[in-house]
Amino acid sequence: MGMGKDTIFNMEARVVLEGLRVAWGRGLRQVEVECDNVLLVESLLIDGSINSRMVELRLIHGILNREWNVRIRHVPRSQNAIIDYMAKFVISGPPSLVVF
Repeated sequence: MGMGKDTIFNMEARVVLEGLRVAWGRGLRQVEVECDNVLLVESLLIDGSINSRMVELRLIHGILNREWNVRIRHVPRSQNAIIDYMAKFVISGPPSLVVF
């Protein structure tokens, strides 16, 4: 399932990337990333993003190497219902900035 040329994996990677950028920009240096995409989490944890052809994964890897503490963990989709609702709301809504 995808939206246009983007796959769910690409969209979730982009969301993680933007979330990390926002956290860094706001001066946060202790961050916890929770994601229900186990493949994305594994790619980030085993440094599979270093040589990836996917730009977002390489950018995430670069951000993770900054001077801060980022914990990445998998959260099963069944425990992630609120986040799924928020993501669907953003995707189906008007193209504007949504802050929760």
